[in-house]
Amino acid sequence: MTEIKNNEISDENSASENAFKNEGDIHSQDINSSNSDHSPDSEEPAGEESGASVFFTFEAAEDESEIPKKTGILKIFLELREIDEELADIEEEKGDLPSEIRTIRSKVERLSGSLSAEKERFTNLTDEKNSLEDENSSYEEKINKYDEQKFNVRSNTEYDEITKAIESLFVIVEKNEKKIKEIIKEIEGLNIDSHSRETDLTELSGELSEKEKQLNELNEQYLQDESALLEKRNDLISKLAPEFVTLYEKINGSYNGEATAIVRNGNCSGCYNSIPPQRVIEIKTAENIYTCQSCGRILISEELQSNG
Repeated sequence: MTEIKNNEISDENSASENAFKNEGDIHSQDINSSNSDHSPDSEEPAGEESGASVFFTFEAAEDESEIPKKTGILKIFLELREIDEELADIEEEKGDLPSEIRTIRSKVERLSGSLSAEKERFTNLTDEKNSLEDENSSYEEKINKYDEQKFNVRSNTEYDEITKAIESLFVIVEKNEKKIKEIIKEIEGLNIDSHSRETDLTELSGELSEKEKQLNELNEQYLQDESALLEKRNDLISKLAPEFVTLYEKINGSYNGEATAIVRNGNCSGCYNSIPPQRVIEIKTAENIYTCQSCGRILISEELQSNG
C-alpha cells in the first residue's frame, strides 16, 4: 500500500514538473516573439527596437516570470494625461487673453521703437537745420560787407572780384535754404506721424493694461488648482526615465493634453484608425511602449485603463 502511494506521489510530482516546463516553454516563446528572438543569455543591448512603432524594448530576464512590464510607466502616462487635460482646460478658460496680450505687447514694442527712431531723426534734422541757418547768417553778413566794399573799390577788377564773391555766397545760401525747406517739410511729417503713433501707443497701452488685469484675475482664480496640478505633474515626471519623459513631452506638445490614446475595439481612440490585431495583443501585454502609426499617440489597452 505504501509503495502504491509513493508511486502516485512520484507521478504527481512528475506531472507538475512537466506542466511547469510546458508553461515555461510557452511563456518563453511569447517573450522571444515580442523581443525579436532575444534569449535570456543574449548579449544584445536592452532598448533595441523590434518594430516600426516600438520605442523601447527590454531584454528578457533570466527568470521569465520576472520580465519587466511597462504597466507602471503606462499608468503614469495615463495620470499625466489627466493632469494635462485639466491644465489645458484652465488655459482654455483663459481664452485668447495670453495670445492677445503677446500680440499687443509686440505692437507696443514696435510703436515704441518707431517713436524712438523718429525722435532721434527729429533731433538730427533740427540740429542740421540750425547749423544751416547759422551758416546762412554768417554768409549774409559777409554779403553785406562785400556790398559795402563795392563802393570803395578803385578798379573794375576789384569790383568784379567782389561781385563774384557775393554771387558765390548767394549760391551757397540758396542751396542751404532749399535744404532747410526740405528739412522743415520732413520735420512736419515726423510730427504728424509721431502724434499718430503716440495716440496709438496710448490706446494700445491702455488695452494691454486692461487685458493683463483680466489675465491676472484669472491666474489668481486658478492659481491653487494650477499649482497643485503642476506639483503632481512634476512628481509623476520625476518617476520616469529621461527617455520616457522626452517621448511623452514631445507627443503632448503636439496634442496639448492628449498624448495617450486608448485601444478600443481595435481602433486608436485618438485618430480612430484601426490597429493590426497582432499589435493589439502586444499592446495588452504592456511589455513595450507602442505609438499609433497614424497619429503618433502612445497606445494603451482599455483593460489597463479599467484596472488603473
